Amino acid sequence: MKHLIICLMLFFSVSSVLFGQLEEKMKKEGVVKGTIIKGGKATDGYIKILGKTYHDEKWYPAPWEFQSKIKFIPSKTFENTEKVKNKHFEKYDAKDIDGYTYDSLVYESVKYADMSAVGMNMLPQKMFMRRISEDKISLYVHFYEIPDVMVYEGNEYVELLEENAKPNLVYKIGKNGKLKLVNNLNIEKELSDCPQVVEKQQKGEYKVVGKDGEEASGFNKVLNNSVFREDVRLQAIQDYNENCN
Repeated sequence: MKHLIICLMLFFSVSSVLFGQLEEKMKKEGVVKGTIIKGGKATDGYIKILGKTYHDEKWYPAPWEFQSKIKFIPSKTFENTEKVKNKHFEKYDAKDIDGYTYDSLVYESVKYADMSAVGMNMLPQKMFMRRISEDKISLYVHFYEIPDVMVYEGNEYVELLEENAKPNLVYKIGKNGKLKLVNNLNIEKELSDCPQVVEKQQKGEYKVVGKDGEEASGFNKVLNNSVFREDVRLQAIQDYNENCN
Protein backbone atom coordinates (compact mmCIF):
# COMPACT_ATOMS: atom_id res chain seq x y z
CA MET A 1 0.00 0.00 0.00
CA LYS A 2 2.86 2.34 0.90
CA HIS A 3 4.56 1.67 -2.43
CA LEU A 4 1.30 2.36 -4.26
CA ILE A 5 0.92 5.73 -2.55
CA ILE A 6 4.52 6.65 -3.41
CA CYS A 7 3.99 5.66 -7.07
CA LEU A 8 0.81 7.72 -7.26
CA MET A 9 2.57 10.74 -5.76
CA LEU A 10 5.39 10.41 -8.28
CA PHE A 11 2.89 10.05 -11.14
CA PHE A 12 0.96 13.19 -10.20
CA SER A 13 4.19 15.08 -9.60
CA VAL A 14 5.54 14.22 -13.08
CA SER A 15 2.14 14.97 -14.67
CA SER A 16 2.06 18.36 -12.98
CA VAL A 17 5.52 19.23 -14.28
CA LEU A 18 4.66 18.12 -17.84
CA PHE A 19 1.42 20.08 -17.75
CA GLY A 20 3.29 23.17 -16.57
CA GLN A 21 5.81 22.80 -19.38
CA LEU A 22 3.01 22.48 -21.95
CA GLU A 23 1.27 25.58 -20.60
CA GLU A 24 4.52 27.52 -20.83
CA LYS A 25 5.09 26.32 -24.40
CA MET A 26 1.54 27.33 -25.40
CA LYS A 27 2.11 30.78 -23.96
CA LYS A 28 5.45 31.15 -25.71
CA GLU A 29 4.08 30.08 -29.12
CA GLY A 30 0.86 32.10 -28.72
CA VAL A 31 -1.62 29.25 -29.16
CA VAL A 32 -4.75 27.87 -27.52
CA LYS A 33 -6.16 24.37 -27.62
CA GLY A 34 -8.48 23.78 -30.53
CA THR A 35 -9.97 21.24 -32.91
CA ILE A 36 -10.62 21.33 -36.63
CA ILE A 37 -13.52 19.40 -38.18
CA LYS A 38 -13.13 18.16 -41.72
CA GLY A 39 -15.40 15.64 -43.41
CA GLY A 40 -16.99 14.88 -40.05
CA LYS A 41 -13.62 13.99 -38.51
CA ALA A 42 -12.19 15.98 -35.59
CA THR A 43 -8.46 16.57 -35.22
CA ASP A 44 -7.16 17.95 -31.91
CA GLY A 45 -4.39 20.48 -31.85
CA TYR A 46 -3.55 24.11 -31.23
CA ILE A 47 -4.61 27.34 -32.94
CA LYS A 48 -2.70 30.60 -33.14
CA ILE A 49 -4.28 33.21 -30.88
CA LEU A 50 -6.77 35.44 -32.69
CA GLY A 51 -9.11 38.26 -31.83
CA LYS A 52 -6.85 41.21 -31.04
CA THR A 53 -5.34 44.00 -33.11
CA TYR A 54 -2.67 46.53 -32.19
CA HIS A 55 -3.11 50.20 -33.02
CA ASP A 56 -1.40 53.31 -31.70
CA GLU A 57 0.30 51.47 -28.80
CA LYS A 58 -2.91 49.85 -27.63
CA TRP A 59 -4.61 46.47 -28.09
CA TYR A 60 -8.23 46.34 -29.31
CA PRO A 61 -10.66 43.41 -29.63
CA ALA A 62 -10.85 42.13 -33.22
CA PRO A 63 -13.46 39.32 -33.15
CA TRP A 64 -13.88 39.43 -36.95
CA GLU A 65 -10.50 37.70 -37.24
CA PHE A 66 -12.15 34.40 -36.21
CA GLN A 67 -14.31 34.54 -39.36
CA SER A 68 -11.55 34.31 -41.97
CA LYS A 69 -8.47 32.10 -41.56
CA ILE A 70 -6.88 30.11 -38.75
CA LYS A 71 -3.42 28.64 -38.25
CA PHE A 72 -3.56 25.11 -36.86
CA ILE A 73 -0.99 22.57 -35.69
CA PRO A 74 -1.88 18.98 -34.66
CA SER A 75 -1.32 18.03 -31.02
CA LYS A 76 1.43 15.47 -31.68
CA THR A 77 3.39 17.85 -33.90
CA PHE A 78 3.20 20.68 -31.38
CA GLU A 79 3.96 18.59 -28.31
CA ASN A 80 6.79 16.57 -29.89
CA THR A 81 8.54 19.40 -31.74
CA GLU A 82 11.21 21.15 -29.71
CA LYS A 83 11.26 24.33 -31.79
CA VAL A 84 7.89 25.09 -33.34
CA LYS A 85 8.10 27.18 -36.51
CA ASN A 86 5.56 28.75 -38.85
CA LYS A 87 6.06 25.91 -41.33
CA HIS A 88 4.52 23.51 -38.80
CA PHE A 89 1.19 25.37 -38.95
CA GLU A 90 -1.44 24.77 -41.62
CA LYS A 91 -3.71 27.60 -42.74
CA TYR A 92 -7.41 26.87 -43.09
CA ASP A 93 -10.31 29.02 -44.23
CA ALA A 94 -14.02 28.25 -44.40
CA LYS A 95 -13.64 26.52 -47.76
CA ASP A 96 -11.13 24.03 -46.38
CA ILE A 97 -12.86 22.68 -43.26
CA ASP A 98 -16.34 22.30 -41.77
CA GLY A 99 -15.48 24.32 -38.68
CA TYR A 100 -13.31 24.50 -35.61
CA THR A 101 -13.29 24.97 -31.87
CA TYR A 102 -11.13 27.66 -30.35
CA ASP A 103 -10.71 26.95 -26.65
CA SER A 104 -14.40 26.57 -25.69
CA LEU A 105 -15.84 28.55 -28.64
CA VAL A 106 -17.49 26.77 -31.59
CA TYR A 107 -17.18 28.07 -35.16
CA GLU A 108 -18.95 26.66 -38.22
CA SER A 109 -18.16 27.09 -41.88
CA VAL A 110 -21.22 28.87 -43.29
CA LYS A 111 -22.34 30.91 -46.25
CA TYR A 112 -23.63 34.34 -45.28
CA ALA A 113 -24.79 37.39 -47.19
CA ASP A 114 -24.59 40.69 -45.33
CA MET A 115 -27.65 42.46 -46.73
CA SER A 116 -26.81 45.65 -44.83
CA ALA A 117 -23.52 46.00 -46.72
CA VAL A 118 -22.85 47.42 -50.16
CA GLY A 119 -21.19 46.00 -53.25
CA MET A 120 -19.67 42.53 -53.25
CA ASN A 121 -20.28 42.02 -49.50
CA MET A 122 -23.99 41.62 -50.27
CA LEU A 123 -23.23 38.37 -52.10
CA PRO A 124 -23.11 35.13 -50.06
CA GLN A 125 -19.60 34.44 -48.83
CA LYS A 126 -18.01 31.47 -47.11
CA MET A 127 -16.81 32.32 -43.61
CA PHE A 128 -16.49 30.95 -40.13
CA MET A 129 -19.22 32.06 -37.77
CA ARG A 130 -19.44 31.46 -34.05
CA ARG A 131 -22.43 29.38 -32.99
CA ILE A 132 -23.80 30.34 -29.59
CA SER A 133 -26.81 27.99 -29.48
CA GLU A 134 -28.03 24.98 -31.45
CA ASP A 135 -31.74 24.23 -31.60
CA LYS A 136 -34.70 24.30 -34.00
CA ILE A 137 -33.67 27.92 -34.46
CA SER A 138 -29.92 28.23 -33.92
CA LEU A 139 -28.14 31.47 -33.08
CA TYR A 140 -24.80 32.76 -34.32
CA VAL A 141 -22.67 35.87 -33.91
CA HIS A 142 -21.37 37.88 -36.86
CA PHE A 143 -18.93 40.80 -36.85
CA TYR A 144 -18.32 43.36 -39.59
CA GLU A 145 -14.75 43.33 -40.84
CA ILE A 146 -12.46 46.33 -41.13
CA PRO A 147 -12.00 47.36 -44.82
CA ASP A 148 -8.49 46.63 -46.08
CA VAL A 149 -7.95 49.87 -47.97
CA MET A 150 -9.28 53.06 -46.45
CA VAL A 151 -7.89 56.36 -45.24
CA TYR A 152 -8.96 57.40 -41.75
CA GLU A 153 -8.76 60.78 -40.09
CA GLY A 154 -8.38 61.60 -36.43
CA ASN A 155 -10.09 59.03 -34.21
CA GLU A 156 -12.11 57.42 -37.03
CA TYR A 157 -10.14 54.16 -37.07
CA VAL A 158 -10.47 53.64 -33.31
CA GLU A 159 -14.19 54.36 -33.51
CA LEU A 160 -14.51 51.80 -36.31
CA LEU A 161 -12.59 49.19 -34.30
CA GLU A 162 -14.91 49.69 -31.34
CA GLU A 163 -18.06 49.68 -33.48
CA ASN A 164 -17.12 46.54 -35.40
CA ALA A 165 -16.35 44.69 -32.17
CA LYS A 166 -20.08 44.79 -31.36
CA PRO A 167 -21.81 41.48 -32.19
CA ASN A 168 -24.64 41.10 -34.68
CA LEU A 169 -26.97 38.22 -33.82
CA VAL A 170 -27.81 35.88 -36.69
CA TYR A 171 -30.34 33.04 -36.77
CA LYS A 172 -30.91 29.89 -38.82
CA ILE A 173 -34.17 27.93 -38.92
CA GLY A 174 -33.54 24.19 -39.17
CA LYS A 175 -30.36 22.50 -40.29
CA ASN A 176 -30.28 23.93 -43.80
CA GLY A 177 -31.93 27.30 -43.23
CA LYS A 178 -30.55 30.58 -44.52
CA LEU A 179 -28.57 32.71 -42.09
CA LYS A 180 -30.20 36.09 -41.44
CA LEU A 181 -29.95 38.89 -38.91
CA VAL A 182 -32.23 38.37 -35.91
CA ASN A 183 -33.43 41.94 -36.44
CA ASN A 184 -34.85 40.89 -39.81
CA LEU A 185 -36.87 37.92 -38.52
CA ASN A 186 -40.48 38.10 -39.72
CA ILE A 187 -42.14 36.23 -36.87
CA GLU A 188 -45.60 35.91 -38.42
CA LYS A 189 -44.29 34.65 -41.75
CA GLU A 190 -41.22 32.57 -40.87
CA LEU A 191 -42.61 31.00 -37.70
CA SER A 192 -46.12 30.42 -39.08
CA ASP A 193 -45.85 26.68 -38.36
CA CYS A 194 -46.25 27.57 -34.68
CA PRO A 195 -49.60 29.40 -34.27
CA GLN A 196 -49.07 30.18 -30.59
CA VAL A 197 -45.91 32.17 -31.34
CA VAL A 198 -47.63 34.07 -34.14
CA GLU A 199 -50.60 34.84 -31.88
CA LYS A 200 -48.36 36.14 -29.10
CA GLN A 201 -46.57 38.39 -31.58
CA GLN A 202 -49.85 39.74 -32.93
CA LYS A 203 -51.04 40.49 -29.40
CA GLY A 204 -47.73 42.13 -28.49
CA GLU A 205 -46.93 39.63 -25.73
CA TYR A 206 -43.25 39.56 -26.67
CA LYS A 207 -42.09 42.82 -25.20
CA VAL A 208 -39.51 44.77 -23.27
CA VAL A 209 -41.75 47.76 -22.59
CA GLY A 210 -45.09 47.09 -20.88
CA LYS A 211 -46.42 45.03 -18.01
CA ASP A 212 -46.11 41.25 -17.93
CA GLY A 213 -49.31 39.41 -18.71
CA GLU A 214 -50.80 42.33 -20.64
CA GLU A 215 -50.99 42.93 -24.36
CA ALA A 216 -48.76 45.73 -25.57
CA SER A 217 -50.70 48.45 -27.31
CA GLY A 218 -50.16 51.69 -29.18
CA PHE A 219 -46.82 53.35 -28.51
CA ASN A 220 -45.44 50.45 -26.44
CA LYS A 221 -46.05 48.03 -29.29
CA VAL A 222 -44.21 50.32 -31.69
CA LEU A 223 -41.29 50.60 -29.25
CA ASN A 224 -41.06 46.84 -28.80
CA ASN A 225 -40.90 46.26 -32.56
CA SER A 226 -38.48 49.07 -33.32
CA VAL A 227 -36.15 50.11 -30.49
CA PHE A 228 -36.31 46.67 -28.83
CA ARG A 229 -36.84 44.72 -32.04
CA GLU A 230 -33.96 42.29 -31.49
CA ASP A 231 -34.95 41.55 -27.87
CA VAL A 232 -38.54 40.82 -28.92
CA ARG A 233 -37.39 38.44 -31.65
CA LEU A 234 -35.09 36.63 -29.24
CA GLN A 235 -38.07 36.07 -26.95
CA ALA A 236 -40.03 34.60 -29.87
CA ILE A 237 -37.10 32.37 -30.84
CA GLN A 238 -36.78 31.07 -27.29
CA ASP A 239 -40.52 30.39 -27.13
CA TYR A 240 -40.42 28.61 -30.49
CA ASN A 241 -37.49 26.42 -29.45
CA GLU A 242 -39.10 25.47 -26.14
CA ASN A 243 -42.72 24.97 -27.17
CA CYS A 244 -43.02 24.28 -30.91
CA ASN A 245 -42.44 21.01 -32.74
